[in-house]
Amino acid sequence: MNTLELIQLKYLEFSIKEQKIADYILSNAQSIENMNINLFAKNCGVSTATVTRFCQKLNFENFAHFKISLGSINLTSYINTHKNDPLNKVYSFYTDIISSTNNIVNLKDLNILYNKIKNAKRIYIYGLGSSGLTGTEFMLRLIRMGFHCQAITDSHLMLINSSILNENDLVIALSCSGETLDVINAVKLAKKNKCFVASITSFPTSTLSLNSDFFIIVPNPNLLTKNSFINTQFSTIYIIDVLTTIFLEEEEIRKKMNITINTILNNQKK
Repeated sequence: MNTLELIQLKYLEFSIKEQKIADYILSNAQSIENMNINLFAKNCGVSTATVTRFCQKLNFENFAHFKISLGSINLTSYINTHKNDPLNKVYSFYTDIISSTNNIVNLKDLNILYNKIKNAKRIYIYGLGSSGLTGTEFMLRLIRMGFHCQAITDSHLMLINSSILNENDLVIALSCSGETLDVINAVKLAKKNKCFVASITSFPTSTLSLNSDFFIIVPNPNLLTKNSFINTQFSTIYIIDVLTTIFLEEEEIRKKMNITINTILNNQKK
């Protein structure tokens, strides 16, 4: 995990002033190398003492050591060399997100979620907005592989569903910020009913993470694209693709997938 990825993971642990520093770094990583601490602090709109505390929270002794670590990263992918070329801008963004996701997520965690899905009697995926759309895609994948799964994208239905869950069920909650109140309230109720809750979110100290039995952390694209309107679910979709690949390594699941494919194809011929 490189320094930029570490900043994203710890973002919620920073004070408001420290988040200003993080925002500046994530947007201007390539220009910091030749700055001294005074100029850097001025550009961030904070004091040099705040910069030092920020560096220490990342386990660097001082700003100089932080710059050395930042300089060790190949920043080529973080520099948008095609500012007037939308095709390359989006390509660069997607490349960064895939690389960061691959660095942050480990196969052990994916296998834990794989086993929880496989052993659950019923699976419910909670998500609102764009996370709800991703949840629906996840549901379609699991149904096609023979699992009993439902995506719930309405806040009232989440609460209703959570009130009747039990220890045989599984809830997978999706929220980039980890602070979607309706999802959090539904998750808390599910846990009261002894349902296992897994979440996919971007911050290990978010409210959703702290109220989950297990969570997988993915990069938060919002930190890299504050002024853009690019798919914020890309890292989560990447995880879903990897999980699908793991499932399809099993012959029985592949058979069920083929049955659903053939059913659709045969129906279209009628």
